[in-house]
Amino acid sequence: MSLKEYSLFSPAKINLFLEILSKRNDGFHNLNSLMCFCNIGDKIKISKSESYSLNITGPFSDDLKFKNNIITDTLKKLEIFFNKKFSVSIVLEKNLPISSGMGGGSSNAATIVRAIINIFNLNIKKLDLDKLLISIGSDVPFCFYGKSSIVSGIGEKVVPLKHLEDLKVLLVNPLVEISTKSIFHQIKCFNTNPTNFPREKINRSKLIDILNQSKNDLQYIVTKKNTQVNEVIDFFKNETESSFYRMTGSGATCFGVFDTYSHMKKAEVKLKNKNNNWWIASAKTLNYI
Repeated sequence: MSLKEYSLFSPAKINLFLEILSKRNDGFHNLNSLMCFCNIGDKIKISKSESYSLNITGPFSDDLKFKNNIITDTLKKLEIFFNKKFSVSIVLEKNLPISSGMGGGSSNAATIVRAIINIFNLNIKKLDLDKLLISIGSDVPFCFYGKSSIVSGIGEKVVPLKHLEDLKVLLVNPLVEISTKSIFHQIKCFNTNPTNFPREKINRSKLIDILNQSKNDLQYIVTKKNTQVNEVIDFFKNETESSFYRMTGSGATCFGVFDTYSHMKKAEVKLKNKNNNWWIASAKTLNYI
């Protein structure tokens, strides 16, 4: 009898704003971020097996072949925590660029944690689960809980929003890998006026107003040294009808928000004609996964 295979969606995340408030004594940074998911991402298939295996397919599989993979690291952490061996076969279809600011690895890790807990019927206290999640990565708690949220602390404080308007977004990555650690090491000053995002439901117009007044504090550092990211930002600013644009995470992915589908597709076609070697994807944000 064949074992049941689970097919799971591991979505991209975007930071609608990302404010860096301070640096802690342990070297980590306190942040204030509005984060949501997109309807594009990686796909994961997982099933019980006699031994652990990980196969990577998809357009960005080669970029992961010879690197330490967060899925393997996550499984090891789960085995240590539960003092149990989890023999599973995993196939990762890697559709998102690597080190792109869209939390692909964190989303993969969160998806695996959720899958292992469900497949093996594990019980874990929320306090222990939260400690485990943040030990894997700062975006992993948000990715695990799967709702648009205000994220603070070093990523461990996740406050879900009741509703966030769905947005039409054009995602663009010039296929430049950017080291998050390197960017954070370059932070010289901190945000002293963080965005106080409303907890009640707000309409799209109000949301866009708030976003245009907020920042990604890492964007200045990245664009100062990376001309291609600057080029993407300039494209959204000068050549599209986007109502809002920004870099997500530590880059290199940037996104533009559009009022209409036709405006978004028009920008997509124009950019593909200019730079057909860049990664470009039309998407919409998701309030929950």
